[in-house]
Amino acid sequence: MEFGSFTRAAEKLNLTQPAVSKLIMILEDKCGFQLFHRQKNGVVPTAEGEMLFAEVERVFMGIESISARAKAIRSFDYGEIDLVTFPSLGTRVLPPILASFLTGKHMKVNLSSRNSWLLVDRVASQGVDVGFGMAKIDRPGVQFSLMCSMSAVCILPVGHRLAGKKSVSIRDLENEKLITLADEDGAQVDIDRAFTENGIAREVVLKAQLSEAICSFVASGLGCAIVDPISTVGFRKDELVVKPLAENIRQDIWIVTPSFREVSLSAKALIGHVQKELHSTIATLEQSLKADQ
Repeated sequence: MEFGSFTRAAEKLNLTQPAVSKLIMILEDKCGFQLFHRQKNGVVPTAEGEMLFAEVERVFMGIESISARAKAIRSFDYGEIDLVTFPSLGTRVLPPILASFLTGKHMKVNLSSRNSWLLVDRVASQGVDVGFGMAKIDRPGVQFSLMCSMSAVCILPVGHRLAGKKSVSIRDLENEKLITLADEDGAQVDIDRAFTENGIAREVVLKAQLSEAICSFVASGLGCAIVDPISTVGFRKDELVVKPLAENIRQDIWIVTPSFREVSLSAKALIGHVQKELHSTIATLEQSLKADQ
């Protein structure tokens, strides 16, 4: 059909001309109709041959499409990932990381933000592929692996009496007005424990569900707080004072995945990319804190 000649078709296929002629005759016999008019200077397709060739072309295009799709999946260039994160990560740090991952790929990420409890619930029951959370919660249907760990920091309003210290201790915060996360947030548990174990009295003036909201309240002068360093990203030094915490209160970020189905190759690639970039971001934040001391 493409070359108009059994001889040229045979050359293309590395076959002999009689072999190609025989194959066409067998195909015509199976089809029950003639595919070509044989002429001295070549062959001309019959109307039936044209119709059959159109169908064959569609089949081959479908095979090529499947092959291209398989290649795209293999190279993480195709698919859709449902991702849920804790809010400060999703709004402060993740955008450039996701942008670098998705650039040049025909892939879609559906991103949503939830606090720790709701995040785990979404992964367990609502078909989310992967979650990045700050609490390891005992919940059927999910599994946890540690992505990275960081030291909590103390944040102060500009001009606060503790702003000149190299680092702030929990004891320095005794009787200070404090802003904390809501009681049910897993990231708050270790912070509360540190105050309790050291017998430090606190005056909690506000509880918020979002750590970046806490940063905004502190920047407004309402009080002090202890948060993860990621939540402080995007706040200028003339808005918020960030100090190392003398006590080493670790804040973990967990990879949350369903235990009842396998994570896709593309989701695994996304997890690996985010983990690498987060380690770099946290290291930069820690270096910046040391430089400011």
